Amino acid sequence: MRLLFLLILLLFANSATAGIITGRVINGDEPVAGMRVAAYASLNPSDTPLAVSQPTAADGAYRLEVAGEYVALYASDATGRFAFCGRNPVALDATKTVWAGLQLITHGKTDVVDYDDEYSAGLEGQISAGGEPLSGAVVYLYLDVTDDLKGQGYRRSLPTGADGFFSFDNLPDSNYFLVARKRQSGAVLGPVREGDLLGVYPGNPLHLKAGQQTKVEFSLVPKLPGSGSETPNRASAILLRGQIVDQQGQPVAGLHLFAYRDRVIGHARPAALSAVTGADGRFEVNFAEPGIYYVGARQNYGDSPAPGELFGMYEETADHSLNVAQGMEEIRIEVTPIDLF
Repeated sequence: MRLLFLLILLLFANSATAGIITGRVINGDEPVAGMRVAAYASLNPSDTPLAVSQPTAADGAYRLEVAGEYVALYASDATGRFAFCGRNPVALDATKTVWAGLQLITHGKTDVVDYDDEYSAGLEGQISAGGEPLSGAVVYLYLDVTDDLKGQGYRRSLPTGADGFFSFDNLPDSNYFLVARKRQSGAVLGPVREGDLLGVYPGNPLHLKAGQQTKVEFSLVPKLPGSGSETPNRASAILLRGQIVDQQGQPVAGLHLFAYRDRVIGHARPAALSAVTGADGRFEVNFAEPGIYYVGARQNYGDSPAPGELFGMYEETADHSLNVAQGMEEIRIEVTPIDLF
């Protein structure tokens, strides 16, 4: 009886901390039946999943119950079809059901031929969207999933031409995670917003072997409404709030609050980055750990601020540093257009 009582308690504890995820798998506007959605602890689909759904119904619907704060969602079936969630990783909430949609990615066969350098590897391929080659897409290579496949990664390609072609030369023999994006703004760095195109390679992680040239093909899909913008930081107990204003003290929409560990900003991925501000100029941004950060606000991230870009730094200290800690008060940052003259 004691053992039975302990098992009941364990089951109750697990169910109390588990989150429920529901959603649909779609291909364009059409539902996809027969796909099994799997939840992973990271964005590496070669890991063992935490939970796997029953095959999606005729309307593409699925349901998962899984414990954790964040999970990555991928779907597949026996025929090799593959789908991913543009919100990855998805934040769970044990108090309510979370909705997460997945989109089907089309992909071609992976081919391998000899490469002209026996000590390094080559990679090339084609990016498409809607069944047609896609121009202006950038392919990013990541060595691991530590940063949730966000930021500029280890290497990035030149934007694809009209034929959708991309290539990398002289890559070390290693595993790589491939992600491709096309932002409507034409930028190669910055958050992926609603209407931008994105996709992950279904064969991640892809092993590139020295002396071989690997050829891949995969498609991009639009970022769905309600997915939120792509920002580098996850929710945490250390939360900074505040407002971004112009010189007249009026709230400014469309800007990010950023924070770097180093005084030199713009040439690396920020340690924290908020979603864009709304009409009230308000922001919230999470930090993985407390400490000294160099804080400001701007319209984009990646590279130095451009002429005309709205930009400002935290001005309460001479070096723009802020000691970020749990439970701290709100801050305010004033921005002005960058003027190089």
